[in-house]
Amino acid sequence: MIAKNNQRAPQDIPAEDRQVQERLEGLRKEYEKLHKKKIETDTTLQNLEQQLRELERQAKDEYGTSDLNELRALLERWRAENEEKVAEYQEHIRSIQGALERIENPEEAE
Repeated sequence: MIAKNNQRAPQDIPAEDRQVQERLEGLRKEYEKLHKKKIETDTTLQNLEQQLRELERQAKDEYGTSDLNELRALLERWRAENEEKVAEYQEHIRSIQGALERIENPEEAE
């Protein structure tokens, strides 16, 4: 007797055809996994692109540019300025310490 929808019962299908069906089913499952992964990757990419646009806008607002090389140059300039200010402050502290020592020990200053 023939199964519904003109399909043969599994035992009636030749082994070679069963192997092809099994491979096809495996490929379908693999395709579904890959398709799902593609959708997830596309979503992640869209989110990252949105974050990048927001960070670029924020950089332009705060620093006047979003160009990475220009931002690096700004950072280097600020580091150099900070280094100079720290050195100036350190010298100022030393001069205060020297003045304080002269006040506390006037006999040593002479």
